[in-house]
Amino acid sequence: MRKFTFRLESLLKIYINREENVKREIVIWTEKLKKTRNSLLTLTEMHIKALRGLVESQKGKISVHQLISNHDFCLVLKNNIEQKQKEVVELENILENKKNELLELHKQRKILEKLKEKQLTNYVAEELKALQNELDEIAGNSFISQ
Repeated sequence: MRKFTFRLESLLKIYINREENVKREIVIWTEKLKKTRNSLLTLTEMHIKALRGLVESQKGKISVHQLISNHDFCLVLKNNIEQKQKEVVELENILENKKNELLELHKQRKILEKLKEKQLTNYVAEELKALQNELDEIAGNSFISQ
């Protein structure tokens, strides 16, 4: 009885390996996205506090220089927030692409696994048929020799 070999086993292993790599990448990109969102939240909170401080300072006496400085600080925070928002969108797009890539790799792996299973089923059926033919031949020979 010969041993079953799946001719596309190396390709299946490649897909499994690539799938694992993409899973690791998804974890990394998810962590980056989480950190960026936290940073965005911190910047937004700072911006809100700065705006409140600016409004409060306008109620009392404040120098023009200090008012301009506070306003510039608010503008810098606003620009940083916009930059972080763009970064979040970019990271979300990258993460979505990685998830799509993982889905496609998973589909390909499943196709190969089904093909392997089908080939194994066919192999077992052929081996059983060959074994049955051998047994029939042995039974026929023993019947003829009697």
